[in-house]
Amino acid sequence: MDNGKFGPPRISESHVGCGWEGSRCPVIVRGTTAEYRRTLRAIIRNDDLAIEIGSAAGTTTLELARRCRRAIGVDAASTEVEGALTKAENSGFSTTWRVTGEDGHNDGKRIPPGVEFVVARVKSGTECRASLRPLEEALERWDDGCGLRDVTVLAIDVAGTSPLDEVTPLVVSLREVMRPRVTVVKSLSLRKLFVALDAGENLAMDCMSPQKMDVCGQSA
Repeated sequence: MDNGKFGPPRISESHVGCGWEGSRCPVIVRGTTAEYRRTLRAIIRNDDLAIEIGSAAGTTTLELARRCRRAIGVDAASTEVEGALTKAENSGFSTTWRVTGEDGHNDGKRIPPGVEFVVARVKSGTECRASLRPLEEALERWDDGCGLRDVTVLAIDVAGTSPLDEVTPLVVSLREVMRPRVTVVKSLSLRKLFVALDAGENLAMDCMSPQKMDVCGQSA
C-alpha cells in the first residue's frame, strides 16, 4: 500500500543509462554555433577520429582537423562539400591521397589527406547505416582499416532550428551505429528540451531529499 512517501530508487532504476545509450557515450547539446565549436575544441583529443554530420562550409570540421588525428565532414549538398574542399586547400590542408617518391622514383608510401569531406544524405532508423556508406568508404581507404565503430567524436549540426522530431531520431540512430566516446549536437530545440529535463531532475532530487521527505512525513 502506498504510504504517501517516495522511497529510494529501485536497483533497476539506478542502473538505467549506464550502458552506451547513456553515461558511457555522453551527449552534449549546444544551442548556438559559437558554443558548439567551443565545446568541440574543449573535448577533442589529438588521437580522436572525428566526424561532423552537416559540415556545410567546413569551418568546424577544419577546426577539428587541426586538433585530432583525423577529421571527416559529411554533408548532403555536393556544392557545400566542393566549397569546403576549396576552403580546406586555401587553408593549407591537403584533401587528396598522395604517394611519396625518393629521387624521382615512386616508393609506394601513401600519404593521407589532412582533412576529408564526403557527400551523403544521412538518414535515421533502419536506413542510417546504408546512408553512411560514402563515409564508410572514406574510412576504409586508410591503412589502419577504420570503420564506423572507430569514430570517437561525433559532431552533429543539421540546421540548428530543426524540430525535435527530425533531430532526435537522427542523433539516436547515429549514436547507435557509431557509439562514439562523446557526441556534440548543435540544436536549439534539443537544447531547450535538455534544459527542461535538467531542471526537472534537479526538482525531483530536491523534493526527494531526506530533509524534504521528513518534512512531508511530519506534515502528513
